[in-house]
Amino acid sequence: MSGGPHQHVLIVGAGGFGRGIAAMAFHDDPAYGHAWDIKGFLDSRSELGQMTRWSIIGDPDTYQPVDGDLFVCALGDPAARRRYSQPLLARGADFMVLRPRLREASPTPIGRGSLFEVGVSIGADSRIGEFVTILSTTIVGHDVTIGDYVQIGNFVFIGGGVSIGNDVVIHPHSTLIPGIKVGDGAVIGAGSVVVKDVPPNVTVAGNPARTIFSR
Repeated sequence: MSGGPHQHVLIVGAGGFGRGIAAMAFHDDPAYGHAWDIKGFLDSRSELGQMTRWSIIGDPDTYQPVDGDLFVCALGDPAARRRYSQPLLARGADFMVLRPRLREASPTPIGRGSLFEVGVSIGADSRIGEFVTILSTTIVGHDVTIGDYVQIGNFVFIGGGVSIGNDVVIHPHSTLIPGIKVGDGAVIGAGSVVVKDVPPNVTVAGNPARTIFSR
């Protein structure tokens, strides 16, 4: 038996975001090469295989997990993340949490399938749901609750006690003041300053943020 890793990561999505996540895992996660390595990508777009260091080894809709497989869903859109992760979960896929150099004020409960770029900070006693993606240089305050399938961009500040529902998208450079509640499916536009609660399925933008679209 080899002394190398016995778990092998498959990255769902070989687009630009997926390739960036693979590079981050390779360069920045100390577990790489010890606890696990990268097996390849799952993507139906075979032409993207020419752009990657690792091969596209299958389609996420048909791939059958085998022993030792771990999965990362590197898709920025929450709906796409649900679309491709749920069938894999039904086939027994084991999704890891990718969190290189995550800074935490206290141990943070984090749901399966979540991933964090380098430079994310989380305050004390916060909770993160499943399949949450938080991009670099974002600060999450204390006692924050984040639901499932949430996408949070770069340079976002989330104040203490904020509650974020499921399937929420928060675009870069946004600020959520302490205590705000964001409903399921809401979208917060880039550079917004959110000073009051955001209802479900509403898009807000501006400073202060105002509703610009409601589904």
